[in-house]
Amino acid sequence: MEKIEERTVFSIPFGELNVFETNVVCHDFPFFFEKPVITLMLSGNKIIRSEEETFEFNERSVFIPPCNKELSIDIHPVFLEPTKCLVLNIEQEYIDSVFHEVIENWHPDWDKTGFMMKENAVKKFVSSDESLWRSLTHLYNRRVDESIYGTSDFLLSLSLKELIYELMKTNAKHILFYSDKTENTPTELQEVIYFIKQNYREPITIKKLSSLAGMSEANLFKKFKHSYHCTPVEYIIQLRIEHAKQLLINNPEIGIKNICFESGFNTLEYFYRKFTQITGKSPKKFTII
Repeated sequence: MEKIEERTVFSIPFGELNVFETNVVCHDFPFFFEKPVITLMLSGNKIIRSEEETFEFNERSVFIPPCNKELSIDIHPVFLEPTKCLVLNIEQEYIDSVFHEVIENWHPDWDKTGFMMKENAVKKFVSSDESLWRSLTHLYNRRVDESIYGTSDFLLSLSLKELIYELMKTNAKHILFYSDKTENTPTELQEVIYFIKQNYREPITIKKLSSLAGMSEANLFKKFKHSYHCTPVEYIIQLRIEHAKQLLINNPEIGIKNICFESGFNTLEYFYRKFTQITGKSPKKFTII
């Protein structure tokens, strides 16, 4: 059986870039994503089909497929040139942290609760916006440029942050920001999550969270664990660690002690222990590229 696609994988901070090359004609080739990915046609085009619609995915177009839904594609390479598609996976915690950095420092008007409502949700995103495909192409080119390979994590992080910023200016934010929360999460937990994301660097009590959810603390733990596979406290710690990681990458000069407290931790010892447990590296070793 002829192989349809060749896949090349590039690791990046907080994510992964995949390039899929197709040299053969194919029909109804299935694909499926459990979590949001950002895709860009580098060359050629594809016909995307679902039960509801069919559309053409063209060169320089950015497409975020619907999650947990099987689609199919038709591919017709032109003049034996491969059809090339870029697929970017980004860690959800990093997307969340960039969004909150933006609304805290640059666009507080983006912090609207109506953003969370189901009527604002979109299932997929397709755009030919120049700023989007330029940002994604720039990230890709920077990663594959061997002249800076191995020394460019900081620059790659900046490129990734720029791309997320551009996506957050569009309807893509409705997919990316609450991608794993809107479909299967009880409505009462959405307000809890939103509150945590706004205040995770401040002291947060379980009593406050259970009040927001309108349920007992025991019931909150049960539902939270079912939806997020962790406790509320563990979720808060994960966000704090992600914030600390960003500071270590972008502002290491402020020192680990200041980063500890800026991220919401009360003691340096506890910060070191949780950071090492979650990332596999101590904060000091994490700063060494």
